[in-house]
Amino acid sequence: MESYKKTIFRIMSDNEERLEQTLKWYNDLYDTDFKIVNIVYDEVNFVDLESTKFTLTDIFNIGYQLGVKIQNLRDLGEID
Repeated sequence: MESYKKTIFRIMSDNEERLEQTLKWYNDLYDTDFKIVNIVYDEVNFVDLESTKFTLTDIFNIGYQLGVKIQNLRDLGEID
């Protein structure tokens, strides 16, 4: 079921640049419209995402793809 109502939700993210790259890639590939609308910097950083074209599977897949990206960077020794 696709949603066409604007929805905003909050996720944890340690690096909004990696998240932004993942969102751009995912939006281009799956015709979604996720975008970052707010960042809360604290001990644990949170990012508010907005979208009108998504499924719950898309939300899961974005988290999965971001996790894969982070693990690949760890394997390459680029982050710890």
